[in-house]
Amino acid sequence: MAGIGFALRSLSRNNTLTSVAGAAGHAAVIAAGPWLFTILSLAAITASSEPLAGYETLSTFRAIIIYAFATSLVLAAPVTIVATRLLADQLWQRRADHVRPLLVAAMVLAVAVVALGVLALVLIFSVPAKLAIALFATTSVVAMIWVAVAFCGAVRDYNGITLTFSVGLVIAVAASTAAALTGLGAAGMVWGFTSGLTITLLGLAFRVLATFPVAGGSVAGEFKALFGGFSTYAYLAIGALFGTAGVWADKWVFWFSREGQSVDGGLIHAPLYDSAMFIASLVIIPALAQFVVKLETDFFDRYQNYYGTIQDHGTIDQIERARDGLQRNSFETLALITVAHLAIAVVMVLAAPAIIESLNLQFRQIAILRYGALGSVFHFIFIAATSMVVFFDRRGLYGLLQILFFALNLGLTALTISWGEDYYGVGYFSAALISAAVALLVAESTFAKLNYLTFIGNNPSIKGSRWTPADWLRLVMRRAG
Repeated sequence: MAGIGFALRSLSRNNTLTSVAGAAGHAAVIAAGPWLFTILSLAAITASSEPLAGYETLSTFRAIIIYAFATSLVLAAPVTIVATRLLADQLWQRRADHVRPLLVAAMVLAVAVVALGVLALVLIFSVPAKLAIALFATTSVVAMIWVAVAFCGAVRDYNGITLTFSVGLVIAVAASTAAALTGLGAAGMVWGFTSGLTITLLGLAFRVLATFPVAGGSVAGEFKALFGGFSTYAYLAIGALFGTAGVWADKWVFWFSREGQSVDGGLIHAPLYDSAMFIASLVIIPALAQFVVKLETDFFDRYQNYYGTIQDHGTIDQIERARDGLQRNSFETLALITVAHLAIAVVMVLAAPAIIESLNLQFRQIAILRYGALGSVFHFIFIAATSMVVFFDRRGLYGLLQILFFALNLGLTALTISWGEDYYGVGYFSAALISAAVALLVAESTFAKLNYLTFIGNNPSIKGSRWTPADWLRLVMRRAG
């Protein structure tokens, strides 16, 4: 993603309001394109189609789309993160001809994995065949979009990426509304929505394929590399699985609580909680956009400076200054983004009654919206801190932190939901707060011991060896002599 980050920073440095706004908009699409696509399109479809389709049909349609995004995000995440790591390896080794087959292999594997998830949902909830097929198609397309978005990190055509999402969004809204207008029901609306998603998928895939036109490897070979990657990068895959599951954990608890409601297709959801939380989650998108533009680029500058100092045989003082600069710049940037994020969250907290009224929601959802907005601040801190941790190859800690967030969000939501409506959203807020604090401590510790990690802790020649006490004694005696 660093390539896009540098390109966006270059755009924002034109020092015009249009260029700065454009860079922020492109970054928002790159950082949270599928999620932004879903929220905006569902809002538009709800506004235009409810009088035509009716509440029950619209509820079934929304439930299928939500399940498609949740299932694809969680189950495709391990495939996506391993494929992204292999992509980085291929580009580092100047093997760009392997990108095409790797993209195809990752997409096929992602679809295969989410197909099992959809099958489980269909069996558990007894989803009718017509809706089940639509659910599978939508989930598969979204799974491939997650993979394509990750690969677009190697493509600097941010205008094309943003345009692709925009065109897909317009088509999804128009086709779904047309399906509602012609009485095609929930399944027809889902297929209309999926047509827009398919346009987005094809556009993103085209961007990647156009950037890497030569295919030197084979899809079968990249399948083998992917399966090998799950062994090499097991902690990354586990972290991605639990990190994305953590995003949905509180929603799952509410779905199976007394607030859960069943739609015509058999799926359950909790509109009281879901709608308020989805609106609150919009607050995190500007912070993620700034993370792409500033933190990744500035962080990468300092990162290269630190390791460049080592490669140039710098003195210990020079290395320590580079390490200190990397740490200081990273946390200062994180603090600046967080302050801006907090300001937006506070505005949403204060304006919650007006927002609820303007969106025709229930005033019972005000507290949920407020806790969700404030929780998103700490959730962003958690995402940023764990990203810095994994940047220094502390994959085990990354995986453990993601498991912690998932467990806290699941457990605390289950605990606080029994306290009554006034505490709806407290579970997510508390889980994000605790996880952010722990992740910051781990990130600070990582920076503090970075020299040790670089020369010893993450050194393959040392990590891969099994030294006995006698080996260490001989080393000490040799140095002493």
